[in-house]
Amino acid sequence: MRAKTDHPARRVVITGLGVISSSGVGREAFWESVRDGRSGVRYITRFDASDMYCRIAGEIRDDEFDPTDYMERSEVRRSGRFVHFSVAAAEHAVTDSQLDMGAVARERKGAIFGTSVAGNGNVADDIYRRYYEHGAKSCGLLDHLEMAPHAATSRVMIRYAMKGPSSSVATGCCASLEAIDIGSNILRSGAADVMVVGASEAVVSEFGMSLLGLIDIMTHRNEDPETAVRPYDATRDGIAVAEGGGAVVLETAQHAMDRGAPIYAEVIGYGCATEGEHLAKATSSGRELAEAIEQALGEARIAPTDLDYFCAHGIGNREYDAADMQALKIVLGDQAYNVPVSSIKGTTGQPFAAGGAWQATAACMTLQTGIIPPTINYHTPDPACDLDCVPNKARHARVDTVLLNSHSFGGTHSAMIIRRFDE
Repeated sequence: MRAKTDHPARRVVITGLGVISSSGVGREAFWESVRDGRSGVRYITRFDASDMYCRIAGEIRDDEFDPTDYMERSEVRRSGRFVHFSVAAAEHAVTDSQLDMGAVARERKGAIFGTSVAGNGNVADDIYRRYYEHGAKSCGLLDHLEMAPHAATSRVMIRYAMKGPSSSVATGCCASLEAIDIGSNILRSGAADVMVVGASEAVVSEFGMSLLGLIDIMTHRNEDPETAVRPYDATRDGIAVAEGGGAVVLETAQHAMDRGAPIYAEVIGYGCATEGEHLAKATSSGRELAEAIEQALGEARIAPTDLDYFCAHGIGNREYDAADMQALKIVLGDQAYNVPVSSIKGTTGQPFAAGGAWQATAACMTLQTGIIPPTINYHTPDPACDLDCVPNKARHARVDTVLLNSHSFGGTHSAMIIRRFDE
């Protein structure tokens, strides 16, 4: 069953991809690492992690990323690391889209970015420290704005002289997919022609990882960082935190075609459901994710059997990973065993809010290249995760329609469907 085709002015396409990660800066470097299964998880160097039970992360090092390549030095000093990642990812995405942003009317372009912790663990820690040690006079006039979640969106809006729709989302790991959905709906409504959307996270900090350590969700495998994160494997024992940003350029299909833009994919469906059980604990039943997938299929107006590939959340958590698998079985029944499922998080680590944008990038590249990235570090099958996990090695396949999902603290599940664009 094929989806009904709407007018190009009401269809939304992805024309640019931008990634800042320890697995690669920029679309090409990131895709090569994900495709080849080269892990960006390594020992932490930014702070002394010797007293932590998890001493590894997807840390972006200073010789890999310089925020002054994307922002004025004075802006970099004032703003948080999560802002640096968002602005840089946006610039990579805009460059990749071959879009002259100056040629787009200011009122017809906008931005939406998400984050889980914003400036906490970075710029907010410095601001609080100055305040408690020296009082309010030691703080900058804009400090209260720089540590807030909306700082990232605001900086992107300023960077590209945007006067159109803007918003910020804070739905944890679901933030990227929600930003893409909100941006898509804005474009379908006719309120804009171009939206730059994404998310960023700067959780690789002593503060952030110490708090995460209290709920014991990180891997205990420090001996070999590259093999530590094991999505869907029976020996998986937790995540490796990652930092970075991801962004995509969304346009109406009409706007993209009028300028002869490269088109990676069309956004055709989105759904969201929540467990409503616990702030941190998750269920492995997959029922809520299945509901989100069904919503996405309904909006896309396609059948479950039209799904060619599931680019899944898969972070190496026992319950979350099992929920991915169970949800696909609920939706597809025995046909679920015919759909390749893979996670890129063994390669990238878990960047929380930025994860959906990274998955969207990988999914778009799969549509472009016909290569499904592998689930690395998968060696011991788990009966609860017994679908086709594309273990350890990339696979060539004809892929036209991709399902993506994210799973946030608090039990929120989001699902998105993108497909090869057909005029």
